[in-house]
Amino acid sequence: MEWYLLVIQQYGYLAILAGTLVEGEVFLALGGVLAQQGKMNMWVVAAMAIVGSFVSHTVFYCLGRWRGPALIRRFPKLERRYPQAQALVQRFGAPCIFIVQYRYGMRLVTCLALGTLGMGLGSFIFWQLVSCGCWAVGLSVAGYCFGSAIEYCLSRVELFLTLGLAGGALLVWGYRRFWRAMTGPGGGAVPCLKVKPVPKAATPPG
Repeated sequence: MEWYLLVIQQYGYLAILAGTLVEGEVFLALGGVLAQQGKMNMWVVAAMAIVGSFVSHTVFYCLGRWRGPALIRRFPKLERRYPQAQALVQRFGAPCIFIVQYRYGMRLVTCLALGTLGMGLGSFIFWQLVSCGCWAVGLSVAGYCFGSAIEYCLSRVELFLTLGLAGGALLVWGYRRFWRAMTGPGGGAVPCLKVKPVPKAATPPG
């Protein structure tokens, strides 16, 4: 965690922008903490996070429109997560963009899936702006409001790391049960887009 703080203190808003190009919760929350200390502006932190997340998500959406099936076949990690992203699209349609904004590790592959499945650009941009805006403002405000508590936790890393691991394991267990219930046979999908499997590569003759 101290490494994140050093990076943000050295590169400022550029670090927030670069960090949120991928996932960026830590960069965003710590940006809020530094804003509470008067070292950064909270609204600029949130704006950088909106730009970073929106750009990365749009790039993956465009990649899905361009070469989605080929990319999914090429990268095993994308291929493993694609069925989950497809299930979310099938069940929730366009609003799944808002849902995956709060699910670590699923944002980019879901954007790739939405491009692959042919979601309209206008609908994608609208839901991206809504989800990125809520996410960025919410986390930066949380970092600002709870800055003192976060600093206290940082000073007692070992204790809170143990508690965090135990709590994280419990959350993962609960989320997996929730996910199975949502995507199981009785889920009752309400498709918004035509869902199609990733086509397999053609086998050369002979």
